[in-house]
Amino acid sequence: MIPTPTEIQYFLEIYHTQHISNAAIRLAITQPTLTQSLQKLEEKVGVALFHRTRQGAVPTAAGKNFYQKARALLENWKEVSDGILSAQTELQGKFRVGCHPSVGSYTIPSLLAGLEKKAPLIELSLTHDFSRKITEKIISFELDFGFVINPARHPDLVLKKLGEDTVTFWKKKGLNKIPKRIFADLNLTQVQSLLSKSQRAEFAGWQLVESTSLELIRTMTLSGQGIGIIPTRIAHADHQDLLVYDSNLPVIKDEIFLAYRKEAMSSVAGKALIEQASMVLR
Repeated sequence: MIPTPTEIQYFLEIYHTQHISNAAIRLAITQPTLTQSLQKLEEKVGVALFHRTRQGAVPTAAGKNFYQKARALLENWKEVSDGILSAQTELQGKFRVGCHPSVGSYTIPSLLAGLEKKAPLIELSLTHDFSRKITEKIISFELDFGFVINPARHPDLVLKKLGEDTVTFWKKKGLNKIPKRIFADLNLTQVQSLLSKSQRAEFAGWQLVESTSLELIRTMTLSGQGIGIIPTRIAHADHQDLLVYDSNLPVIKDEIFLAYRKEAMSSVAGKALIEQASMVLR
């Protein structure tokens, strides 16, 4: 077993005073408590560290050797404990953030800008996936927090609503003749719902082109190669010339949330990060 910091501290006091009673007085503990601590320490290292005499406690050869190691152990422990404390009390640290790439395109830049002003020592690492998978990773402590769309409720999850969005069919502005193609990501439940409601009636004979990149779908739509199913925030990114294809077609409403586990973001840096992340859509 590994000696505890307290056992090491008690050992050092005995070593310096070379008297258990005097060491107990200096440590403000009882002599039996100190004696018991020393016995446990000697059991752990497997050798006697002091010769008990009427005059006091004389270090053995092993005790002298352990003294050199003990000081280093205590110093290392102080560095570790100070590092842990600073991580809990200072505006610094590294956090794991999750979001869909498209959601990240309008949340992460604002978050980084806010951190640069308020907490420049906070570092982020990014993971991209569908919102449902990002939510699962947050619940299982694989990620610290994330920006997610329409997350499922969970008792361990804190959800803060940041804003709303809509998903529908888009076309290039000013395009008269549109090729009969629909660009869409079928992994998204919103897309599946829109197609099931309208494909047979409105788009008979149209070609469906699948892509997992909403940015590429936007680009193909802007190039006039067909219509795209994307969120409004993506369609309006960089003030691109996209218009709703048909206002009579269905529209799916989305809600954008900041998701995290409360205990995972309990440090001062974590709280500051959540404060900045809560303002990304303002």
